Amino acid sequence: MVIWTSGCPFSCDGCIVEELQDGTLGKDYSVDALYAVIEKYLPKIDGITLSGGEPLVQSDELIHLFNLLPPNLDTMLFTGFYYSELSAIQLKCFKLFDLVIEGRFEKEKMGNLLWRGSSNQIISSPTQKYNTIIDDIYKSKSVGLDIKIDAKDILFYGIPTSNEEIATIKQILEKNSIQSKPI
Repeated sequence: MVIWTSGCPFSCDGCIVEELQDGTLGKDYSVDALYAVIEKYLPKIDGITLSGGEPLVQSDELIHLFNLLPPNLDTMLFTGFYYSELSAIQLKCFKLFDLVIEGRFEKEKMGNLLWRGSSNQIISSPTQKYNTIIDDIYKSKSVGLDIKIDAKDILFYGIPTSNEEIATIKQILEKNSIQSKPI
C-alpha cells in the first residue's frame, strides 16, 4: 500500500496550497515507511493532523496507518468531502478521527475562523471525543499562520484569515530567494 502525499480532486479557488492540488509535488510512501517517519516522533507528540491534498482519497491506506498508530493519539482530519458524499470505505476512515473539519473551501466565505478556512465548513467529532467543545470551536477566532524558521527552510502552517497573508509571505520569501513549504 502506497500513500501519495499530495493531490486533491476539488481544486478549490483560493486554496492555501494550490501547488499541491495536481499531485505532482508529493512523495510516494509505503504505509510502513510513512509510519517509520511518524514513529520516531511519537514520544514527543500527542496528536496527528491529516490535511491536503485530500486524505480521504486514500482511505484504505489511512485505515492501515491508523492500525499502526497508538490508540491514545489525538487525530484530526481536514477534508474537502462532506459526510453525505463519502463512500463506504471513506466513511469507515472518517469515523476513526477525533475531530474533523469537512467541506470544500469557499473563498467568498473566508473569515477569522478557528481551524476552518471558510464558514461553510463543518466541525464534527466522529469518535465523540471532542463533542463537548465543538460549539466553542465554532465561536473561536483563528490564530492565523505560524511561521517556523530552521537552517534550511521557512515553514508555515495554520489557517490564514485571508489569502493576502499567504501571498504576502510568498512575495517576501521570493524577494529574498527563500523557499517556503506549507505543512
